[in-house]
Amino acid sequence: MSWYYAENNERRGPVEDAALQSLVSAGTIKPDTLVWREGFAAWTPYASVPATAAPPSSSPASAGGIASSSAVACSQCGRSFPADETVTYEGRHVCAECKPLFFQKIKEGALVTGQRDYAGFWIRFGAKFVDNILMRIVATLIGFGVGAAFPRSDAAAAVAGLSVLGLAAGYNIFFVGKYGATPGKMACKVKIIRADGSPMTYGRATGRFFAEMLSGLTLLIGYIMAGFDEEKRALHDRICDTRVVRQPDR
Repeated sequence: MSWYYAENNERRGPVEDAALQSLVSAGTIKPDTLVWREGFAAWTPYASVPATAAPPSSSPASAGGIASSSAVACSQCGRSFPADETVTYEGRHVCAECKPLFFQKIKEGALVTGQRDYAGFWIRFGAKFVDNILMRIVATLIGFGVGAAFPRSDAAAAVAGLSVLGLAAGYNIFFVGKYGATPGKMACKVKIIRADGSPMTYGRATGRFFAEMLSGLTLLIGYIMAGFDEEKRALHDRICDTRVVRQPDR
């Protein structure tokens, strides 16, 4: 079975079962490392991989240093325990210490490990507002520079417009491709991911930048769609198959 895993915000793999076990033993794959294989609906923390889906003669507990087939990792704290000392809920193992808080979260409807907290319309609006302020400052400086270089020239406006477009493209594609978030999104603690949970790439960031223009050209309806979609997707998210999620406080 071929596995993929996330490292430094990039997708690695494919690796076979034996190679995956070696990565777990070496500590490269930890309980909170996202992994995926065919048959998984989304990328999942390694500690939350059901025992039936784990590589043969291995389990998520191996990331904690216990190489016993009867040991499992708690999906909440990541520590290893004998399987009979944990409870299982929807494929997640939970130790006795974490069990009260875990089921209290379930009772209150709070998020548990592996679920996504999608960023809604207003927090995304705030992130865009911050980005626009930063871009406006730089665009103003560009305008002054172009005006000084082309005094009384009809070409000045065209040069300034193209410069600002290039700046906007470079700004968005670089930050989204490398970090999954622009400075505005970082400030609002939200991040762009692919539908399967894997990190963004420069190619997809480029496509998303131009797709976002369509959201603006539709009288902003493309942006407003995020307020009514169950996964908070704007038009450009639908086109590029991306999601915007909240980042947990660390």
